[in-house]
Amino acid sequence: MNVKKTELATKLHKLQKYTKHSLVTIAQFRMLFPEYQDSVLKVRLSQLTTSGVLEKICRGVWSFPESEYYATTDLRYLPHLLRRTDINYISLESVLSKHSVISQQMFDYLTVMTTGRSGTFQTPMGTLELVHTKKQPLLLLADTAAVENVPIREALIERAYKDLKKVGRNLDLIDMGELQEAINGQSTRLHTINRDVKTLMDNEV
Repeated sequence: MNVKKTELATKLHKLQKYTKHSLVTIAQFRMLFPEYQDSVLKVRLSQLTTSGVLEKICRGVWSFPESEYYATTDLRYLPHLLRRTDINYISLESVLSKHSVISQQMFDYLTVMTTGRSGTFQTPMGTLELVHTKKQPLLLLADTAAVENVPIREALIERAYKDLKKVGRNLDLIDMGELQEAINGQSTRLHTINRDVKTLMDNEV
C-alpha cells in the first residue's frame, strides 16, 4: 500500500471542510481508503505519524497538522469521536472553573460527563477525563447549553455542581457564595434570552 502524502492531504482537507476540525478517526481513514486491508492501513498510518504527516492524539484518533483547523482544534472536539453513540457534555471542574466558582485552573484538562464508559485520555492537546452518568439523555438537555461551533454541550453551573457532588469529587475548593451568585446570574441571562426569543417569534407571526 502506498498512501501518498498529496493524496492523503487532498482527502483530509475535503473531509475537514465538513467536520470543521483537524481530528481524524480510524473509521474515517477506513472510509477514505476502503480498498486497503485494516492491518496494512494501520501500518501506513503509523509511518505517517512517525514522519510527522499525522499527529497521534490517542488510540484510534489522529490530528492533521496541515489542516486549516489545526490551531483551533482542542479537547472539546474529542469526546464525540471517542463516545460516538453516547451523550457527552462538559461539566464538573471545567465548568465551575470557567465561571470562577473554584480557583483551580483547567487550561489543559477537560472534564466531561458521558452516558458511555468512563476513561482518561492523555493527548498532545491536554487531558480529557470522561465520567459516566446514568441520567436519562432527555433530562440532560434542559441542564445543558450548546457551545458555539463545537460539537458538545456544556452543563449549566448548577448542573455542574450537582454532577460534582454526585460523583464524589472534592467540594472544598468551591466558594459557595460565588456558586450561588454564578447560578443566579446565569439564570437571569437565560431568562432574558428566552424572553427576547419569544418576543421575536411573536412579532414574526
